[in-house]
Amino acid sequence: MNGYALISLVAFLVCFFLGNFIYHKNSQNNLNRMLAFLCILVGLLAFIEFQYRQAPDIETAYYWLKISAIWPLVPSVLLHIALIFTEHKDTLRHKTTYILIYLPAILIIGLSLSTNLLLDGAIKEYWGWTYTFPQNPILFNIMSLWTIIAGFSAATICFRYYLKSRDMKRLQAKYMLAGLYFPLVISIASDLVLPTTAVRVPEMTMTMSTLGITIISYGIWKYRFPALTSAIVADKIVSTMSNFLLLLDENKRIVNVNQATLHLFGYKKEELIGKKVDILFARKKDSATIFEKKKNKSYYSVNSIVNKESTLHSKKGDNIPVILSISPIIGDSSQIIGLVLIGSDIKDLKQAETRIKYSLEEKEVLLQEVHHRVKNNLQIISSLLNLQTRYIHDKEDLEIFRESQSRVKSMAIIHELLYQSSDFAHIDFKEYISSLVAYLFQYYSVDPQKIKFNLNVDSTMLGMETAIPCGLIVNELISNSLKYAFPNGCTGYISVSLHPHSDHYLLEIEDNGIGLPDNIEFEKTDTLGLRLVMGLINQIDGTIELKADSGTKYQINFSEVEYQKRI
Repeated sequence: MNGYALISLVAFLVCFFLGNFIYHKNSQNNLNRMLAFLCILVGLLAFIEFQYRQAPDIETAYYWLKISAIWPLVPSVLLHIALIFTEHKDTLRHKTTYILIYLPAILIIGLSLSTNLLLDGAIKEYWGWTYTFPQNPILFNIMSLWTIIAGFSAATICFRYYLKSRDMKRLQAKYMLAGLYFPLVISIASDLVLPTTAVRVPEMTMTMSTLGITIISYGIWKYRFPALTSAIVADKIVSTMSNFLLLLDENKRIVNVNQATLHLFGYKKEELIGKKVDILFARKKDSATIFEKKKNKSYYSVNSIVNKESTLHSKKGDNIPVILSISPIIGDSSQIIGLVLIGSDIKDLKQAETRIKYSLEEKEVLLQEVHHRVKNNLQIISSLLNLQTRYIHDKEDLEIFRESQSRVKSMAIIHELLYQSSDFAHIDFKEYISSLVAYLFQYYSVDPQKIKFNLNVDSTMLGMETAIPCGLIVNELISNSLKYAFPNGCTGYISVSLHPHSDHYLLEIEDNGIGLPDNIEFEKTDTLGLRLVMGLINQIDGTIELKADSGTKYQINFSEVEYQKRI
């Protein structure tokens, strides 16, 4: 075997290896399939070249040279690959495109195999058997012209794509260009140009084509072109994601894991593959709960996703709190063939949650103590006012002190309820009104058999910003009713109602006493209590309406007051 034939044999082996490599990179991608086909075609031509170069006689050499007439198919495939690589999708949708690409090559191959227009005979040179130049070169010239047109068209398309591309696509185009241009130029010189002259050199087409394919394959290996595929993306995401991931079969056995899983749990990959996923659960009952089978079904219904909080443990035995997301993998027959288990280490979140919980408990205790002390201080103020009244003999001054004491008490009741509540920002207004009215009836020594109290309040939670002004309003208006509405032991009733209405509340305070004097304008009165009521209503963005048909009835519309930041 001569050395040139050996080169052809090596080119054949390399092409078949590269074809297999490119195809399995992404067998679903059209460009990969065409590149793999090109490798097989060039490899086949290299094998044919190997056969006729070291053929034992002229008849055998001629036979293999005749078969090598399939060469014109190579430029067609190169042009097709260039159109796919440069994303000429619209062009490739038309059948005419494929006719223009492949029909010339098919016609040349047909004439070459059925006539002697391309191959006149065989002659032995120092590199082995080779073809003799035909006396009528018309078909040879047509083949040469087609090779130049198709080859340079492919290279030109890739070059234009290279000029307008950036970053990764530009690098990919560079390797594609090198794989097309360099072998094309050498092949045209050695196989088409020089044979028309007296200078004969070994044909380099197959060797150069193999070199070009090797350059393209290197680009595929280095830059993962020719296409960004979902498989490539998925593989990259899984390998770099910070969440741990386990792929399980239908029997809960671990099929694959990512790097984050190994890092978190301290296992080697081979220590987990094939093992039951239960090996990672700190408590076996957790695994049984999460992977609980449903009646007549596999683990989960089709397309379901289950999120669970659990505790796993590492190889060292450390417990790791995690949040797990489990979803099924559905096969072609709609059966569950596996499970994807994705999780996150929430140890830091749990620690932060514990710190926040302790902090909130401390703040709750602190707020409870604040309300308790405020209530106590208000009680002290009320008691001081009560003591002071013993030294006041003027009735008007005494009444002022008693009213002030009542107002302080109404605020103290709020803080007492907040102290006893688990919600330190809101109070149950129904409970508050009940306590306040009970205090006022006792404070003014009212006989509950003569003056009835009716409470019609929905269970409404009001914030402190709203509850305190409302409480003071109720205090003032009920105090007025108790003092003036029922003179000389008259009987009657006092009622308070509060109901929500869409975005506001309606508070009604009513008595069936003697009513207000005819000449009084309650909105402009100089009475401290009513002036205080008007100021408090403005504070809660409310309006007040008085109905004095029989007794006195106040209707107050107001909205919940938002908390205002203090400086």
